[in-house]
Amino acid sequence: MARRAGKAANRKARQRYVPRTPRPAAAATPVPPVGTPDAREATALDPPRRTGATSGARAAASELTTNQRAEYHYVERDLRNIGILTAVMAAMLVASWFVFNALGLVS
Repeated sequence: MARRAGKAANRKARQRYVPRTPRPAAAATPVPPVGTPDAREATALDPPRRTGATSGARAAASELTTNQRAEYHYVERDLRNIGILTAVMAAMLVASWFVFNALGLVS
């Protein structure tokens, strides 16, 4: 039986490492060295520093990123759906219990 083109001869050949071409990195803004006239602008590139005034638990609970808020929205929706499905299943269980008792199928 003839082998199809592109099919590896053995398992090891299928699993061989093929390096991928690296993607070009995003152009980072160059930060001038300390002591140059542009050093003041370089400090403006640094992210804002946290202050110790906020308590750890309160700060952690109130500082959600946009992605975390979006994920939390889905969790909230999923929990609501689970609650609705649980209520529907409980109602069906109670209704079937009444039907089985009414038909005399329960001993």
